[in-house]
Order: sequence, then C-alpha cells, then structure tokens
Amino acid sequence: MSTTPVHMNSPQHIRAEVVSSCQIADGLHLLHVHAPTIATTASPGQFAMLQCAGGAFLRRPLSIHRVSNDKTKISFLFAALGKGTQWIAQTKAGDKIDVLGPMGNGFELLPSSREILLLAGGLGIAPLVFLAEQALEHGMRVSLAYGTATNQRCGIQLLPQGLHLIEFTDDGSYGKHGLVTECIPDFSDCTDQIFACGPLPMYRALSQQSSIKEHNVQVSLETRMACGLGVCYGCTINTTSGLKQVCHHGPVFNMSDIVWSEMAAI
Repeated sequence: MSTTPVHMNSPQHIRAEVVSSCQIADGLHLLHVHAPTIATTASPGQFAMLQCAGGAFLRRPLSIHRVSNDKTKISFLFAALGKGTQWIAQTKAGDKIDVLGPMGNGFELLPSSREILLLAGGLGIAPLVFLAEQALEHGMRVSLAYGTATNQRCGIQLLPQGLHLIEFTDDGSYGKHGLVTECIPDFSDCTDQIFACGPLPMYRALSQQSSIKEHNVQVSLETRMACGLGVCYGCTINTTSGLKQVCHHGPVFNMSDIVWSEMAAI
C-alpha cells in the first residue's frame, strides 16, 4: 500500500457542472459536481475554492467530502450559513459553478498503519468520510468517534460501510453523553494513527490527552480563508517551526506542531 499523498497538487481551474444538489438536514447540504481533473488528483483532507454569486465577492473553501469510484465527480458536505454558501446550496443539476482545486495539504496514511481512529466534531465529518473510504480500501480497521451538540446526526447516512461508529452528543440525547475525545483511552493502545476535524475546543481537549503523545495525530483546521493560495496571510497561525498559512501549508497539520495557546483567534 502506498502512502496517501499529502503535498499540494497544482490546482485546476474548471467550470464544473452540478450533478445534484440537495438538503439532507436542516441547513445541511450535499453537492455533487462533475470534475474529473480534480477527482483524479484529490487526496483526503484537501479542499476546493468555489466561486459564488449573490453578492459574495470571495470564493468559499469547502472540504472535499468524497470522490466517486469512477474518479469523475467530487462531493461537498456543507452548512449554508452565509451569502456564499447559501448561493451554492441553491444550485441545481445542470448549473455550472467555478471551482479551483484540489488545494492544500491533506492527511497522510502511513503504510504501516493497520488501525486508525477518526474524531469528528459536527461538520468535521465532511473530510473524514473521504479518508475513511480510502483507509477501508487499503484494508485498515477504521473507528469513527462522531460528536454533535444534540441529536443532529448530520451526514450520518453518508458514512461508508465497514467502519466502527461511536456517537457522542453534548446533551446526551443520542449515543454517549460527552465529547468525542473521551474515547481516546479506549483506543490509545490499539490505534496506529489518529485523525481529527472539528472545532477548536475539541482540539484543545485532544492536545491535553497524555495517552496519545506517542501517536501520529493529524488535525484539519477549520478557519476562514480569503484567497486559498497563501497570498493574503489571512489564515496565518503559529507553529513550532514558525508562521504558517492554513490554506497553503495545511489545512492538515501534525497536532504537536501547532502552538495551541495562540489559536484563540481562529
């Protein structure tokens, strides 16, 4: 098995045709577009920048949620929270949308890994589905700890078969009552790698877990991006090796490389 590519490919600028666009939960949308040149080079954890109309000047960064088996389509799972994403959510089959991607550096699956743990907080599930599918294809055992504030279960019907799912809710309305990071002690002895995507409080809790210090832990940062190319420096963070741009050097980083005490503004 080869190692998952993590270095950024040259992004393709295309006019992609919308294959389907639908609301799968309150405010949660799933978009499929025909984009072979992006699908064939995309890696889990990378993203694309989508041009919007409707008064939105800047492109919107969306994680690549899935790549079709025939490598012709890519999917985006996102929440319609502002003008840009609301415009994207209103597209329909046959519409064209300007897409730039794949962008950024993604997750790295080590060839030696046999069992991995995924930690998803809310919409952090979006890029982890692509990763889960790739890991399962390579014969890895995949466990997913998925946490939401309440019984939302957003995107749960989109998960690939074959993974071990553990659900958490902040209010205890479904699954286990608590945070996804609470499952770490149950997996620390048998997990080769840990991958996470979610809000900053989840990452802070994860970084304080002593039982994972010997693990390869990779996190995908959710932050505002303006250019997506590392030019505007709007998504700059501090790491142990200096200042980095989330869009260009990330969005995936090794957890130990990030100076978490200075992440309050993200």
